[in-house]
Parts: sequence; C-alpha cells; structure tokens
Amino acid sequence: MSNVRKAHAWDQAGFDAERNLQVIGLGKRTSFALVAGDGLDVSFEGDDCLDHTVGTGDDKGLHGNSALSGWEKQQILRRVDVKAKALGTTVMHAYFQGSDWIAPLTIRVVSDQQNRQVGKSVGEVTSALRDELQKLSLRDAVIRIAEDQMNSAIASQSNGFGVYNIAANYDWCGAFAYWCWEQACSIKSVSNPFGPKNSVLWSPQRAISYAMLDTTPVQLLRYSGYDPMGVVKDSSTGKFKKQDYRDFGYNGSRLERGDIVLYRKSTSNDWKHVCLVHDQMPPISGMLGTIDGNQGSNACIQTRKRDMDAKVAGGDSCLVFVHAAI
Repeated sequence: MSNVRKAHAWDQAGFDAERNLQVIGLGKRTSFALVAGDGLDVSFEGDDCLDHTVGTGDDKGLHGNSALSGWEKQQILRRVDVKAKALGTTVMHAYFQGSDWIAPLTIRVVSDQQNRQVGKSVGEVTSALRDELQKLSLRDAVIRIAEDQMNSAIASQSNGFGVYNIAANYDWCGAFAYWCWEQACSIKSVSNPFGPKNSVLWSPQRAISYAMLDTTPVQLLRYSGYDPMGVVKDSSTGKFKKQDYRDFGYNGSRLERGDIVLYRKSTSNDWKHVCLVHDQMPPISGMLGTIDGNQGSNACIQTRKRDMDAKVAGGDSCLVFVHAAI
C-alpha cells in the first residue's frame, strides 16, 4: 500500500508518524518519500503556507534511506520537497482515480524553529494544538505535550540542555517533566499539582521532599524513609518526618498516566532519573512505559520500558512514584 515516509533517516524533526503530522518551523525545508507513488496525483488543500515540488518519477537517491523497510525500498519512490513560507496548516493528498491512496499528511507551519507546537514560554502553543488539548484530560494533555517535544528537533537534531527552564549545565530530566505539567495546566487553566516552582522535580530527592509535605496534592508511593533533602519535619513532633511504605491502593491512590517516576539504580540512595508515566493504563507489575527527557547519547526525549518489579540491593523498589491526586 502506498504511504508517506520522511525522505531521509536524519531528517525526522517535527514528524509524528502516529498522527501523520509534520510540524515545521517557518522558513525551514523538509522532504518526503511517496512510497509506491507511481501514477498518484499529489495535491495540497490550499498551499498558502508552503512551497512544494513533487517529483514525477523514481528518485534513486531515496532508496538508501535506512529507515525504509525492504519492501519500501523496492517500490517507486517519488520525492516531495516543501518549504514553509507562512504560518498555517495544509494537508497533502495522493489520489488514485479520485480516491485517497495514502493517509492524508497534515503539514503545520509554526513559528518555533525547533519544529514543535508548544514553545518555551508558559502557555505558548499553536491554536490547533490548544484546541486539541482542551478536549483531552489533564493527564493526556501532559503526555501530548511531551510527545510534541519528543517529535521535535530537540529530540532528533539537538538536545534539551537549557531549554526547559533550567540552567544549561544541569541535567534536565526532572525539569522536562515539570515543564510538561506546567504547560498543560496553564493551557487548560487549572492548578498545577506540583506547585509554582519547577525545582521540586529537578531530582528524585527533591521530588520526594515535595511529596512528603502535608500540604501538597500528591502521594508518594513505593518509598519508605526520611526526606533525602533533610527538610521535611513532622508537624506534630517537630522531628524529621519518616515516610512509611505505601503501595498502590493507599487512600485510593493508583498509578496513572502523567505521574512522576523516580529511578534509582543499585542502592537505596543511588538516585538517577525523573520521568513521566506514558502508558494509558499503567501496570502495577511487569514493564512500565515512560517518556523521558535527557536520554541517550544525544540527551534527547525518548519512550522507555522500565521494570516495575526491579529491586536495589536491600530490597527497595528501583522505581518510586509521585502520584498527582487530581
């Protein structure tokens, strides 16, 4: 079946294959490969926002694309080049005998040069994505924003150091998780359960300290011990507060999409990472899907699988959770 792929494996910035959506910054160029495109009539629903050139025959230069399957490399590959010239949205069609022969490709031109719909400033979002987010639950909106960033140039061509309201010399995994919550709450005009300061998620230790406060609308799960920051005290005794172990089900708490995941590696104090629950229906055992900032050799944004049952030396859970009680 005919389909559309990016022309080059290295040029994936802004492309969301799941939604068949290309987000592109104003003035930028990108290219597509129309797979099995011989005889298809390519057109755009109004092209005021971009210039385009559609090849008429097989482009031999596209067949070396490592992202293509073996079957796709055997097909006629027509090249489609576009340049973003004005803000707006268009849809590319490829017709055969008057019928759509590919899933229509939406191309959205945005002002952000990182090919993302949610920009750096709080509440900075395209009107199209704002409308989409308003129809989602707050948790789904958090993850939709995280996915927008994952598909951007930050994930494929640069990195997130200094992007998510934290200094460029700091690891930014927790700042990214907070930023996604902050943007979603601002866009949907609701209170952020993680408060007004992004520093509460800069590290697992800071997240635990925040969650142990009696005044916060979050629940710390699968953790026992004292505040690793040495700040939180028991309001009745004045002594440093100790958290008893609490598992899913405590006071009705359950793991949900968008909750915060804190990862430690080998010992109870070996804290490494902060990320978000990505799964729509998270498990309480087995493998958990997360979406993570500051990952891989390029310090980008990725989805990962993490073992809910893994333990550190001594038997404590590798994964600790901060559940937003919203």
